[in-house]
Amino acid sequence: MKNTKKNKLGLPLEYSKLSKYFDLLSQDNDNDTNRTLEKILSEYKVKTVLDLTCGTGSQVFWLTKHGYKVTGADLSPELLMIARDNAQKDKIDITFIEGDMQTIEVGKFDAVITIFNAVGHLTKAEFEKTLRNICRNLKHGGLYIFDIFNLDAMTDHAVNNLAMDVRKSVNETHIHHVQKSKLDRDSGLLTSYDEYLIQKGSQEPKIYKGKFTLQIYTANELKEMLSRNGFECLDHYGIDGSQFSRMKTQNILTVAKKK
Repeated sequence: MKNTKKNKLGLPLEYSKLSKYFDLLSQDNDNDTNRTLEKILSEYKVKTVLDLTCGTGSQVFWLTKHGYKVTGADLSPELLMIARDNAQKDKIDITFIEGDMQTIEVGKFDAVITIFNAVGHLTKAEFEKTLRNICRNLKHGGLYIFDIFNLDAMTDHAVNNLAMDVRKSVNETHIHHVQKSKLDRDSGLLTSYDEYLIQKGSQEPKIYKGKFTLQIYTANELKEMLSRNGFECLDHYGIDGSQFSRMKTQNILTVAKKK
């Protein structure tokens, strides 16, 4: 979830203080995910989509360019500003709305999406509240598509592999981002510790440190939560569209239908 307001589990600095570097630092797996999304939406003959955690607009722009009528919403004014600027540069007419996925009511859509572990920034109670609110934004039989890390597949080795040591440069600004994570299996809380070293030209580097936690779930937990809050779970996939394996798929892409 890309937002800057008070959050119980904390948020990455790219969502606020370092928002200008959000797209640069984002992982390079958007296209596979976007193609998977479009395939699912096409299969269910979806025409209108609400992206409740749109950030700078990766899924919004992709789906719009592929013929869908998409509305983007997010809690982060910094990221929405970038999304609006990108839409203006590309001369694309898209509505972006600032709002909290737990409470925002925009209209009735064929599908709602929240991608890249967005709901992981919510506590379990907040996620259930969000599910009920998503129902209010869906037509009868509408789809909800989201992803989250799979607790069953999060072995110690998998958690260690989440570690990042990334170096990026843009316009003479050099960024070094290091992240390490640890998992409390009993609670399903995955906590990440970030350090960013940012140097502009020959200036003295600045160091930023942050911490955030994701609430992650097993596939069975997701199915039960969906059922309690107005949804039928239709299917699980890997985030890249691959076949779901309970013990091997690290990131669950879930497709659910409003009852």
